[in-house]
Amino acid sequence: MSKVIRAEYDDATNSLQLLEPVEGFGSHETVSVTIQHEVTPEDVPERPWMKFRGILKGEDAESFGRAIDEAFPIDPVHK
Repeated sequence: MSKVIRAEYDDATNSLQLLEPVEGFGSHETVSVTIQHEVTPEDVPERPWMKFRGILKGEDAESFGRAIDEAFPIDPVHK
């Protein structure tokens, strides 16, 4: 059986505090835990360059894109 639940981490005690009760498990039963960090809007870094999105159109945008590709080439991924 698997179930996704939310918990809050306490670094002082290195423990997780469940935010809701868990049904279907006995007291002191051993369980496996997978941890995934939740990203909140406060965690996302500021991206001031996004205000420039969509400024260039048509040939101007394509020309700028080619200049960026030439200046910062990306090696193709080989499988």
